[in-house]
This record gives sequence, C-alpha cells and structure tokens, in this order.
Amino acid sequence: MKQMLLLLFLLLSLSFIAKAQEEPQGRLGINPPSVKWYQMATPTGRMIFPEGFDSVALRAGAIMNYERVHDQSISGNGLTKKVTAILQPLSTLPGGFSTPAPWRNEYYLTPPQNFFLGPIPWVDGLTIHEYRHTEQFSKANEGLTLPYQILMGQTGWLLNTLFTQPLWFREGDAVVNETIFTKGGRGRLPSFNMEYRALLLSGKQYGYEKAAWNSYKDFIPNPYRLGYYMTAKARRDFGEQIWLKVLDDVYQKKGFFYPFGRSMKQFMGFTPVQFYGATVKELDSLFLVTDRSLQLTASNEVIPVTTNVYTSYRFGHYLPDGAAVVLKNAFNETNTYYLVTADGSEQKLFSPGIYTEDHQTTTVAGHMMAWAESAFDTRWFNKDYSVIKTYDFETRERKQLTAHSRYFSPAPSNNGKWIAAVQIASDGKFNVVVLDAQTGSVSKTFLNPENINFSQPRWTDDDSSLVLLTLTDEGNGISLLHVNTGALTSVIGATDVPLSRPFAKGNYIYYTGGYTGIDNIYSIHTETKEIYKVTSVRFGAYYPAVSADGKKLLFSEYTADGYRLKEMELDPQSWQPLKTAPSTDLKFHVPLLKASGRDLSSLKSDTIYPIKKYHAITEGLFNLYGWFPIPNVPEYGAEFYTQNIMSTLRGTVGFLYNTNENNFHTYLRFTYAALYPVLDAQYEYGLMRKGKVYDEANSLTKEITWTENVLSGGITLPFRLTQGTHRTQLDFSGWYHYYDVNALDTTGTGEVESHDFFHAIEPVMTFSRLRVQSRQEVKPRWGQTLAVSYEKAMNEEPERLTAVGRLFFPGFYKTHSFNLGLSYKQEKVINTYRFADNFIMPRGYKPAPFETLYGIAVNYELPLWYPDIALSSVALIQRLRLNPYFDYSIGDVLTDQSILASAGAELLVDLRLFRLFVVSTGIRYSYAFNKDSERTAPVQFLVTRFELAN
Repeated sequence: MKQMLLLLFLLLSLSFIAKAQEEPQGRLGINPPSVKWYQMATPTGRMIFPEGFDSVALRAGAIMNYERVHDQSISGNGLTKKVTAILQPLSTLPGGFSTPAPWRNEYYLTPPQNFFLGPIPWVDGLTIHEYRHTEQFSKANEGLTLPYQILMGQTGWLLNTLFTQPLWFREGDAVVNETIFTKGGRGRLPSFNMEYRALLLSGKQYGYEKAAWNSYKDFIPNPYRLGYYMTAKARRDFGEQIWLKVLDDVYQKKGFFYPFGRSMKQFMGFTPVQFYGATVKELDSLFLVTDRSLQLTASNEVIPVTTNVYTSYRFGHYLPDGAAVVLKNAFNETNTYYLVTADGSEQKLFSPGIYTEDHQTTTVAGHMMAWAESAFDTRWFNKDYSVIKTYDFETRERKQLTAHSRYFSPAPSNNGKWIAAVQIASDGKFNVVVLDAQTGSVSKTFLNPENINFSQPRWTDDDSSLVLLTLTDEGNGISLLHVNTGALTSVIGATDVPLSRPFAKGNYIYYTGGYTGIDNIYSIHTETKEIYKVTSVRFGAYYPAVSADGKKLLFSEYTADGYRLKEMELDPQSWQPLKTAPSTDLKFHVPLLKASGRDLSSLKSDTIYPIKKYHAITEGLFNLYGWFPIPNVPEYGAEFYTQNIMSTLRGTVGFLYNTNENNFHTYLRFTYAALYPVLDAQYEYGLMRKGKVYDEANSLTKEITWTENVLSGGITLPFRLTQGTHRTQLDFSGWYHYYDVNALDTTGTGEVESHDFFHAIEPVMTFSRLRVQSRQEVKPRWGQTLAVSYEKAMNEEPERLTAVGRLFFPGFYKTHSFNLGLSYKQEKVINTYRFADNFIMPRGYKPAPFETLYGIAVNYELPLWYPDIALSSVALIQRLRLNPYFDYSIGDVLTDQSILASAGAELLVDLRLFRLFVVSTGIRYSYAFNKDSERTAPVQFLVTRFELAN
C-alpha cells in the first residue's frame, strides 16, 4: 500500500511539473529582446514593466497595496508575502496569473472588447483579482506547508495550495474582491448570474462533484460563478473573517487529507457538499421570486433546435435578401458561420479562425461580414495580433484584410467601402480607425487625447457616424463618433450599468443593458434620449440586429441549453419606458460592501517610487525555485528546478542512485530562450539503459547494458505558424553530442565489456498542424504531425533515422476520429551501439533490433458514454471511449524479414481524480498475429493522461 501511494505521489507531482512547463506561466522565450524593461520597488514587492508603462505600474502597485492593507479577510495581519508583478503589453489576449513556482504575478494589459469584468478599467479589475490569488498563495505559505517546502521548495508550496484550496474557492474569492472593491466586477453582472439562473429555473441542478468541475454532456458554469456564490454566502452568513478562520485551521492543524472540507465543517457546520446544497437552495429561491414577477415579451425561434447537445447561436444578422447569418457553436462543433433561410434551415459557410471569447464579435452590413482573428508572431509567445477578415456574400470571397495589426471589433459600412475598428496599440493607446474595405489601408484615425477605451463600433444608417461603447474611470457609456469631424457625442453617459452591442437604426440605438438584473435589449431615442425596454426575457437577450426595413429585431436569447436565435416585431408602442421597469437584480454582493472600505476608482496612485532599468536578458538568470525527491525503487534521488521570472532560462539538475546496480546517475539540462534561436546545453553522467543488438555471427539477439556519459549542445529555430482554425508549429533543431560509453554484454554465461568514445550530430525536425477541437471531439477532425530525427556518429558506426507521423480525419459522426499513424526507422543494429529513441513498436510486440522497421497504425476512436458518475470525492467519471485498432509493420535485419501485425481495442475512461487531476486511463487488449516474435501481455493497463486540473 505504501509503495502504491508513493508511486501515485510521484506520478501526480511529475504530471504537475510537466503540465506547468506547457502552461503560459511555464513557457520560455515569451518576449523579444528589444523590449526595454524597468522596475520599481513597492510596498507589495516589485513591479517590472516596459518603457512607457510607469503610470500603469504605479496604478497596479497602489491597488495591490490598498487590497493588502484594507482587506485582511484571509491574510489576517496584512503580511502578504512580497511578490514581483510583471506587466505584459505585447499580447492582444486579456488575462493574468499568479503562481508561487516561480513566485510572481503577470498582468496582460490589452483589455477585452467584451468588458467581462464589468464597466471598470481593465487594469483595476485584473490587479484586484490576481493579487487576491497572491494573498491566497501567501496564506498557504505557513504552518503545515513547511514540510512541502522542505521537500519541494516553491513547487511544494504551489502543490499544497492546490491540494488544500478548491478551485471554486480560489476563483470565487477573487471575484468577490473584484466586485466589492469596484463599481463593477463579475458579481454585479447579469450575464455572470444568468447561467445559474437558467440552470436552476430549468430544473437542472447537478451534484457538487459535477458542478464544481465540468462535463462533456451538460453545460456547467465555470468555477468562478459557483465559487463567487459560495464564498460570498459564507462571508454574509458567518462573518468577514470566516475564510481566515477556515484557512488558519487548514494550515495550522488539519494536515493533508481534505483539510479544507473538515475546517469548513468545524467553523460553518457544513462540508463543501452540504454548503453547495445550501447555496443552490438559496439561489433557487431568489431566482424563483424574481422569475414569477416577469412579464415576458413574445418572440419566434428562428432555428428549431432538436438536438440535446448544448448548442448556441450568436451574432445573428439580417442579409439584404431576408435570410440571416449566425455564428453557431456546440459541444460537438467548433465556431461555424451558417446561413439561415426563412424556414429556419441551416447552410454551413465556414469556421472562423482562433480567437478569444473576450474579444469576439461579428458585424454584417449590406453584403459584407467582418470579424477578427488571432495571428501570432513566429517566435515570441507574448507577441500576437488581432487581424481583420471579411466575407462578401455576393462574391463568396473570404479574405484577410490586415496583417500584424491590433484591430478589434471590425464593422463594415453600409455602402461596403469602409471598415471601422478599434485599434489598441502595444503602448496602451486606444484609437478608432477607418480602413479601406478592399485594401485594409488606413483611411482615417480619430484622435483620442483622453485615451478612452472604445469598443464594438457600428455604422449608422447613413454611414455618417459610428455608434460605439466607451469606458472610462467613471463607467461605460454609448457615444456617437462623427466621421467627418471626429467629434464625439455622448448618447448614454458614463454609468455602472453594463452595456453592450449597440446597433443604430433610424432614430434609435438598440443595445443590451443590465438595468434590472437580467440583460435585455433596450433602445434609446437619439434625440429625446428616452430609454425603452424592448425585450423581457427570463435569462438574457444579446446581440441585437434590426432588419433593413426597421420592422424586425433579431437577437440571441439565453437558455439552459445554449443561446437561441429569436426574432420579434418591432413596435415602439409596446416598449416599456426604462423608469417603470422593475428590478430583478440578485445583488448577492450587497451585504459585503460595508467591508470593502471604499471604491478603488477614487484611489490615488501619486506615490512615486524610484525606477531603474531591468536587464531581462541577463538579470536574475538562475532562480532555484523547486526540487523534488524521487523515491522510485530501486532508484533514489532528487531533481532541482530553476527558472527566472522573465522566462528566459530554465534548468533541471538531477541526482539519482540505483541501489540494485550500485550506479550514480546525474544530469544537467538548461534551455536559454532570450534570443531568437533557443539554446540548449545538457550533460548526463552514469545513465544506464538496456537495449538489444543483433549478433550476425550467431544469428541471435543480444541484450546490452550501456552506461553513458553524454555532453550535448543544441540550437532550435521555432516557428509558430498558427493561423485560421489550425494550431501549427514547426521546429528545426541541431544537436552535437559527445559520448563516453561503456557497453556490457550479458548474453550467455560470460560478461563482455567494451568502452568507446565518439562524437555525434543530430538534426531534428518536428511539425504539428492540428485543428481546434470542440468539447466532445476525441481527437482533432483534421490534423497532421511529423517528427524526423537523424543521428550519426562521426567516423563511427552508430547511426539512426526515424520518421513518425500521424494523420487525423473526421469519423462517421462529429465526435469520432479516424486517424493513421505512419512510422519508419532505419538503424545500425548489428553488434554496435544504439542511440536512445522513443520509437513505438506495433502494439502487442516487445522492442526488437531491426535495420529497417516501417509500419502503419489504424485507429478509429469514438465516445461511448458520458456517465458523469461521482464516486464521492475519489473520482468523477466523465467519459468512456473506445479505440479499435489495427497495426501492421515490417521489420528487416540482414536477410530476415518479420511481419508484425496486431489488432485489438483500447477502452479508456476520462475522469477527475481526487478533485485535482485530469486522468485518462483504461485497458488495451492486443492480439499479435506473429507467434515467432516477442509479444507483450495481451491485456495492458494504460494511463494516457495524468495532469493537474487546476
């Protein structure tokens, strides 16, 4: 039992380390060396920022310090561990993170076009949210965390936090703070509350395990929402210090085994499962009261939905011929544009490229549609773009209008000549630009001396003005930008009410507003400034679009099963004046406002701190942040990890001792990615591995044990070629190796040992092009991968060439995958050293030495069942998959040829383990047709995925 637990712990921790290096916070070479960095010390630690972002750094630092001092609901004494916060302006993707390994925060400064934090400045909400995570991590850095830090350093600190603070708590607690410290925050948004309102009022109440994570079958709101309700309710019901009491108990007394739930039970009288039930019950009653008071407006469903798969239709627009276009996505289908005829039938057009939901929009005027997609720098992860694409419904021409641009929310003019868009420069400046619709050249740029955050522009009927959203420190609003003069006229002044998607038609501007607690479509008369409520729906109405004759309104209405495309007649006489509209606002946060001190929008950030240069290429290169003991019987040792906070250098140093072989193995691996080529240096001492060679004299296979000392240097040219719907990466690498090898032949009665030194070169090419997947697709519907490696000893015999590829195709149904694996290997195997490789044999056969081995693997993978069965807190079984396969390979050595064919099936289950890990595991049955070759056991246990879920 102890060995099983030890092995499990090893797998969990190693999976964490592997995943951490794949996540954004683990990537290397994220910013070009041309960026000039500066730093300042603040009361909360240090701010690192590019040239020109002094004021943003001061603002973020002031907010962090205010939050540290005035909210001690989990810190208790305000002694949050100082942290380095890095401001990242080059990426167009909004976001941020806080992590202890290595200890830092990163804030991505380009604000979302969709204002998902509410009508507040992006930097304010982002900083409050991420610094709250800093406080959570800091709280976990005390008491019983010490053994984890002794064993694993900052890696242990991070692991302990993830083990002891549920994801819903961490994210929900941060949402509470962004809500009570500002006039916005997600907790105030009707769209944030809409999803649970729809689920509960539609009778869809799921168990805690399913609600806290996710599902392949049913839509589950993300943990931010559930966590907000649960953490806010706890503070309302048990006082501001309740989470401080729980966390103090977790880290001072409870230990490792589910301490959070046991501490909740002690101080609140509820386990997480019980408190989830109480929270949902309260929400249900609150939603029910407001739901009974609604007087709904009539509308027609444009597209009859018969599927039980969660499906959404958004961004609907009328076309001149009376048809409509809409963006559809579902659990079994990625974003796709469809034409919708009068009878509701759908005609597939195409899928737009990769883009974040935080910016997504689609605008149609006349016969032209415009949208934006992401484009990426070929080298630097943090340098990307937002480019404009258009589609002409008359010519059916689709084209990319701009390149290397930072344009958002493009909108074509009614005459088809111009495209208006928001430009957010990498220096943080906002502009509205008008582009030539055919060439993409800039026709006009409007001055914005106040640097107002513009969003979602659209043209008026006569193309004389643009209606758009504005966001300032005072709130969001709607304005008209007069194209000829550049004058900006306010239509709706700055307000805390969330507004979105303005659409001008005649004397009215239609938009979505959150006045009453449920987002609905409203209209404002541009002359009288009277506001009217046009729709009254149960959960939310979005994306208004009016027909050319002004008689019909097209919009998306949210339901528990996705957004539905709706249409209604426009009758101004039936509209309800805003001043008489009743409120249905949940106001879940209101009892907490007394604890927030004051609204941070009035916070002054006028304290000046000394600023000095920060040399990202060389400063702080070596930063030992974690280590990990390896109790892998019979091998014992430890690994040590270093990564600097600017993500330019990563290193691993390992020491292992094999008690069976009495062998000491150590290794050093470093990667430096501050420059265009990525540089690698590695050294392995005492690496022992076994392999087989072919003895020509005796016509038999011999087993050799090699003990290697290898010094390596490598250079890699990475090319990120992602565009459209496919993520694409191409890498060229070149390696030099110096080998010092002892070979021990243990075949027969005696042992024969030899020793050799040689140099080797190894060029490598890897390529991957994979289409984005929907939630239910088991593999990409289209894709190609290829890895080619050639290693040759200089003036010596060892030589090896491998090529492995995979081709992905659609199956018979949307979620199925038909894919082929192709492989080729050519190698010197006759009484010579063999290079290590990861070449995979046909399933059902053990590795054997062949001079050439080539084959094909045929797979057809499909989902069988989405059970969503919870085994208490141990596992949530989410999906069952089947992969029937057939492998066929031909291996040659000298004049002998072997046919290695096998058939079988893999039965896999996707699950959440211990509420922490995403696991894909199962069994494989293989039938090997060649009885003369060494075969594996016919039934094998598989683990194909094992990583942290949060």
